[in-house]
Amino acid sequence: MKKSLVALAAFAAVSAFAQSSVTLSGNIKGGVAHTKYSGAAAGNGNGLSIADGSSRFIIGGTEDLGGGLKAVFQIDTRFRMDDNGGASGAAGTGTLTAAPSQLAGGNTFVGLSGGLGMIQLGKLDTHYCLGSDQHGARATALQASSCALLGFVGNATNPIANASRSTNMIRYTTPNFSGFQAQANYSTSFAGPEGTVGDAGKGRAAALGLNYGNGPLKAGVSFWDAKSESRLTTVATADQKAATAFIDWNFGVATVGLTYDQSEIETRAIGAASPTLNNKRRAYSVPVTVPLGAGTFLFTYTKARDVSGNGALAGANTGASLFSVGYDYALSKRTSLGVSYAKLNNKSAAGYALYTQAALNGTPNNAAGQDASQLYLGVRHAF
Repeated sequence: MKKSLVALAAFAAVSAFAQSSVTLSGNIKGGVAHTKYSGAAAGNGNGLSIADGSSRFIIGGTEDLGGGLKAVFQIDTRFRMDDNGGASGAAGTGTLTAAPSQLAGGNTFVGLSGGLGMIQLGKLDTHYCLGSDQHGARATALQASSCALLGFVGNATNPIANASRSTNMIRYTTPNFSGFQAQANYSTSFAGPEGTVGDAGKGRAAALGLNYGNGPLKAGVSFWDAKSESRLTTVATADQKAATAFIDWNFGVATVGLTYDQSEIETRAIGAASPTLNNKRRAYSVPVTVPLGAGTFLFTYTKARDVSGNGALAGANTGASLFSVGYDYALSKRTSLGVSYAKLNNKSAAGYALYTQAALNGTPNNAAGQDASQLYLGVRHAF
């Protein structure tokens, strides 16, 4: 009897697994980075670190439900390949005190896909850094990405759309119509837990996007509108509005792009008589990729204008520029080497940082008016 039960359980497990297609994929990316700080009255210097490039492993799968309908899921876990400390690590202390990276911290969802499109529920990349350069997907440094400016307003502590994934997300993606594909997103709380029960005017976020890709042309637009949680009377909020448009054209010998982003952080106290405080930042980026033999050359120039408005982030000399170059050399279909150089120049009142500088490079964010540069040599393996 016991043998029969064991056999039945084993058969049920095999049958359940056979109903789904489950895959393990991901990448591990890291390198040696030399980071230099300059231009500030104090705190300048340089040093070596091991920089992670957003390494991850992904468990994903589908189940055919019949009639063209499929169940889909993904569990995306990010980790730092050097110490696994992540943004909460004790950078510069000489001790590793942080807990390992959170399971399913990346794009994680469950949903349904069919002829009418796909619906997903979970934690998903939404709006941020649309149309930016390819440093994230290459063996060059993630810190060289134009997202350093496109994803923030005024400094590295004021991200738009988290400059990453948004939580509590409901997403609908249309089928592809001759290269056109639209996406609608709604989050009940885009940056974390829900607010206090009974708050007047709950937080939420909405994003709409339209992309086109056919032949040498890729283009898209995205609109983001978000309200923070805990909207109690007289409690300060930090609401967000943003619009991004990009276009890329493949000329054969090179692909040239242009991204324009306008982002705004609105600060006010709910129910207070004081006026709304606006902080609006405009930025553009020009990414260029050139195939060279077994490798690819990358060049990006990004500029953030001064923050306008009447908020605390606004004022003269609040802009910045970023210049980055890199070369990605493929050793195989899965493994490549990368070398890159990035130079960030902050105006005297700006505090932007290289993208993921504190979280994955292990070096502190810049002080106001301080510049940063990075020379990087790394390797990326996809599996």
